[in-house]
Amino acid sequence: MLLRQATMADLSQIESIIRDGRELLAAQAIDQWQGSYPNTSILVDDIHQGWTVVLEENNEILGTAAIIPGEDPTYQEIEGQWLTKQAPYLAIHRVAVSSHHHGRGLAGELFQRLFDQIDHAANIESVRIDTHPRTWPCNTLLKRMVLVKPGQLI
Repeated sequence: MLLRQATMADLSQIESIIRDGRELLAAQAIDQWQGSYPNTSILVDDIHQGWTVVLEENNEILGTAAIIPGEDPTYQEIEGQWLTKQAPYLAIHRVAVSSHHHGRGLAGELFQRLFDQIDHAANIESVRIDTHPRTWPCNTLLKRMVLVKPGQLI
């Protein structure tokens, strides 16, 4: 498997994986991503900004995420408190894996590769990720990977 920068040639596969994620959330009665978010224009902008990465195997995209540097307007006001104060951080958004490969541990593989890549980024002191409270598998995975205490924002 390879984690690489996405290109516009990857857009249709990324959109398909995002649809997979939307459908999975809907099947679990989770209101996240229901409707038009994230839409094609957001995904295109992410690619043009150089933020989108894809997890690829045998020329097939298995997962995707947007790694956004700098201050994220989404996080200006939150309930709770971050573990780090205004230190340089990256935000991870729009994470999804292909429904054709569920059960292979791809979310963990994607996050591990993202974290490994971020470890090498200059001056990054923290990573911020927000998830829906009812996405138990994702929340459990992230807590296990970064060793945060329940209830903490990372």
